[in-house]
Amino acid sequence: MARLGWEEGGHAWGWKRRLLAWEEDIMRECATLLNNVILQDNIQDYWCWLIDHIHGYSVHGTYCFLTSQDEHQVGGANNDVWHKLVPAKVSLFAWHLFQDGIPTRSNLVRRKVLQHNDNLCVGGCDISETVDHLFIGCALFGSVWYLVCHWLEFSFVFPGSIKDHHFQFIHLASSPRASHFYFKVIWLACAWVIWKDRNNCVFKNAAIDPHNIVEKVKLNSFLWLSSNCVPLAFDFHDWWINPLLCMGVM
Repeated sequence: MARLGWEEGGHAWGWKRRLLAWEEDIMRECATLLNNVILQDNIQDYWCWLIDHIHGYSVHGTYCFLTSQDEHQVGGANNDVWHKLVPAKVSLFAWHLFQDGIPTRSNLVRRKVLQHNDNLCVGGCDISETVDHLFIGCALFGSVWYLVCHWLEFSFVFPGSIKDHHFQFIHLASSPRASHFYFKVIWLACAWVIWKDRNNCVFKNAAIDPHNIVEKVKLNSFLWLSSNCVPLAFDFHDWWINPLLCMGVM
């Protein structure tokens, strides 16, 4: 592929069919990552630990690196979507969400899939359907977070950015560190269900009920948590009634 040319537009990128718009975005990301790769025929490939080129990987060196950096910088939203209990497709969706790579109407207009006047939010609020608007600013879908906060029994001032929203939700002030594990699962479940219901509205003309979305969030988050090999100390009814008690916060 390197000989054919893997830069954008190079002959290495040959396909049997025309790529979809979202596939073209991923291809460009891949080409960008490969731009700095230099292959040398006389040197054998080997793994390289970028934090310490001389001594290589060590647990001590990694620990020092993680504890010496700002938590938000190192564990930023793009790297904080992966969770062993959450389905891989959900984590991948969240990663694309933070990259502004999901096919919202605004993105589809930008990719020339939709006409310029087809960019309005599915929620009927007559505002362009961007990622930040759909998941936070929309009066219909954004209300889901208020209902989730009511279920969790805390107040939350929503930031305008989806990345900031994700980080602040997981690292809620005064909440013990052990609870961040649960809040991450709940946030991913909420974002996933909102997107699924949004698509059902677009493609199946289904009605949108924020209360119904929250019930799906409760169920999905419990199912993902219970997928762990270690049995939970609570059942779905406990989780549905008092999630903070299940987390050990209260």
